[in-house]
Amino acid sequence: MNTFFVRRARERASVLVITLVLTGILGLTLAGYLHRVRAQNLLVAQSQAWNTALALAEAGIEEGLAQINVAFGTNYLPSIQTNWSNGGGYYGPRSGTLPSGSYSVIVIPTNPGPTLIATGYAEVPLLGKPVIRVVRVTTTTLSAFGLGMAAQRDIIMNGNNILVDSFDSADPLHSTNGMYYYPWRKAGGDIASAFGLVGVNNANVNGKVRTGPNGSYGIRSGGLVGDLNWTGPGVQEGWYADDFNMEFKPVSPPPTDSYVQPTGIVGDTNKYVLGSGGYKVSGDLILQAGETMLVTGNAILYVGGDFIMRGGTTGSAINIAPGASLKIYVAGTIASFTQVNTSGNATTFQYYGLPSNTMLAWSGNDTFVGTIYAPQANFVLGGGGSTVYDFQGSCVVNSVVMNGHFNFHYDENLKRIGPAVGFVVSSWKEL
Repeated sequence: MNTFFVRRARERASVLVITLVLTGILGLTLAGYLHRVRAQNLLVAQSQAWNTALALAEAGIEEGLAQINVAFGTNYLPSIQTNWSNGGGYYGPRSGTLPSGSYSVIVIPTNPGPTLIATGYAEVPLLGKPVIRVVRVTTTTLSAFGLGMAAQRDIIMNGNNILVDSFDSADPLHSTNGMYYYPWRKAGGDIASAFGLVGVNNANVNGKVRTGPNGSYGIRSGGLVGDLNWTGPGVQEGWYADDFNMEFKPVSPPPTDSYVQPTGIVGDTNKYVLGSGGYKVSGDLILQAGETMLVTGNAILYVGGDFIMRGGTTGSAINIAPGASLKIYVAGTIASFTQVNTSGNATTFQYYGLPSNTMLAWSGNDTFVGTIYAPQANFVLGGGGSTVYDFQGSCVVNSVVMNGHFNFHYDENLKRIGPAVGFVVSSWKEL
């Protein structure tokens, strides 16, 4: 009997030991699992903080871009000098706080566009560990004339034998003395509408057609869109896209406090003679048939009313001397051009329509070399009859209607030398 009880006691002890061992193993396993869970949570938290710091740095870049992209036709420096502190060679730092952390950004004036350096600050939960990420962005200017023809609404080509193509006034292989030459032309005559229809109809467009996501295009049996070797019919594959997006920034009037009234030469057909400097006409400016405007320097003309050039047997004209240039700002509802004579490239004549300028027409029977930026204006080019109208340059308007026999040649050099509408990112690098 004693032997039996001793055996039972030993069995109970063995079970207890096994239970304790198993409990220890389970405890260690649970502890290891909890440790791994905690480590995983920390890794996730650190990863989230790492990503958050980058997002915060990018928020700083966005603030910097918003600051340097001020109104059309203005320089960012006066604005940033007013709104940001000068750190000696740079502006800022400008700081911001968000629920997920904070950022700071500085702007360094460089060419062709300013450089932005932004720092994002986040914190790892549970540990309180700071995470810092720094991003440097360089920018370049965005030309107002990055396309041959850009409109907010419809572009309609009603005429016969309409040709749209491009050249490069800075490239002797694709121009002659800076002017269009048919044998050396290019297929860069891109046309685009942000919210309307591009009616190619029977035109030949050696360039791409672009619309907004909700836009469309129309083409007839005699029309084509494609490169110089494309004979149609229709649109060459890859030469239409519905991804067009552009900000049509309104034009602000120039500072006219120091501008003077333009005058002419007594007894001469030159009703106005403009040298270098600013000129202002408060009301309408009308050139009657036979009257001319002579530009001998780099002139800026502000017209508070309409700008009208009369036609007729001897039409009115603007004559821009070699080496001279003219910028016209029109605040009136109507602007109408007949003949503009210049020996330079498209930047020698620049037209800017203020928001109140809603009607714009050109009906000259000679080559027009220049640029048009009037985002609220409905632009009518050409007329009836057999006259061939020729436009070399670029236009940005509300809508376009092309009538008659028309040639439209986009100067691709305007992408480099045209007025800037802002700055876009050219490179992005984390430091």
